[in-house]
Amino acid sequence: MISAFWRRWLLPFTVLPLLPATLFNLFAGREWALLGCVVGIALPMAATWLMRRGKAGDAQLAAAAMGGAAGIVTLLGAGAGPVAAVLLAAGAWGGTRLLYTGVREVVPPPPPPAPPPVPEPLRQARHRLDLLAARVPALPTPAMGSVVLALDGVLADLVLLPARVAEARPLIEMHLDGLERIADRLAAGAVPPPGLDRLLAAMASEAEEIRTRLREQETMALAVQVKVLGDRLRQEGYG
Repeated sequence: MISAFWRRWLLPFTVLPLLPATLFNLFAGREWALLGCVVGIALPMAATWLMRRGKAGDAQLAAAAMGGAAGIVTLLGAGAGPVAAVLLAAGAWGGTRLLYTGVREVVPPPPPPAPPPVPEPLRQARHRLDLLAARVPALPTPAMGSVVLALDGVLADLVLLPARVAEARPLIEMHLDGLERIADRLAAGAVPPPGLDRLLAAMASEAEEIRTRLREQETMALAVQVKVLGDRLRQEGYG
């Protein structure tokens, strides 16, 4: 019995008789016969590619391509009538189907799950933060960048923890409101006061504390789940 590997390489050899016929029809100026030979070569090549790919349904497509190639070569290349073309096409289709019976086709993997939607408050905060980040290079206070970077980390954490958005939202909005006002004043020509850098450092530190608090809450929640699961296993006699 021919293995599935070698069966995939049988289709290209079916075009070998058409190669000299193609050259003959080319130099003889027989355009319809030449077209039939070219299509008779192209379709088996396409069938070979389908069987090499090996996805679900490719064997049926390859059989249809081989049947079409046989019919077109018979009708155009050989100049036979439509009845002979249909009979040979059916034979080629059926023979290819029998040849590839049992060949394993690859089932395409399911599409990856769509990411959870980002809550609207986070989208709005992200938009405001992106606008602030674009303004920071033109401002005379480099410390603004550290606050923007810290808030960027908070928003990235909250995308993974949407249940914590309501808890962190007031602090985030307060930081954004303050930064927007500071940026507006500086952009209008205000001179940074002596305490501005300390204020911005405190805001960046507070943003980092928000991230630390979020991680601690998730750690505590995980510890509770581990304890509950461990107690349940012990009750069932597995611990």
